[in-house]
Amino acid sequence: MDLVTKQAQNNRKIPEAIFFENIDELISKNSVQRLMESLQEAYNKYKFMEAQLVKQRESMQNKLPEIERALSIVEHLEHQKEDEVVDFLITDTIYSKAVLPKENKTVALWLGANVMVEFEFNEAKGLLSYNKENASSNLRQFDEDIVFLKDQITTIEVNIARVYNANIRIQQTQQQQLQQQQQAK
Repeated sequence: MDLVTKQAQNNRKIPEAIFFENIDELISKNSVQRLMESLQEAYNKYKFMEAQLVKQRESMQNKLPEIERALSIVEHLEHQKEDEVVDFLITDTIYSKAVLPKENKTVALWLGANVMVEFEFNEAKGLLSYNKENASSNLRQFDEDIVFLKDQITTIEVNIARVYNANIRIQQTQQQQLQQQQQAK
């Protein structure tokens, strides 16, 4: 078991930071330098995990509107009453006119990695709804994990401050004892 963390209590297996109850006892069993190194290492790991989760959350947050937009387009196509002429994006700056016939019962969806698959409207709506639910669920999980990480970071910061202050207090006590011994001579 680590000095600073204990086994994870969450889905992502993020270790939980231990709050140091009795600093003096802990310092008597371990060197201050070792404690500070362990705390700083844990702090850096938590900050790295937080940065990664924030980045993943932002990515997921950007995907959700795309999924919702695709779902609304599929629903629109399913309920169209007449042929539609639309501007079709070919590249970033080049568009072309396209005719969407009302008889059309399928839609092609990009699945990623340059893969496009043709689905019937119901299948496409089902897939997009499933993806939307997963994205929303993942977003909630990222939020929970980020809050958990922030709590762990705060605990580590408090521990660092308490160990530092206890070390200063011990050094001052030792200095006073040394001065008293010198005065007694």
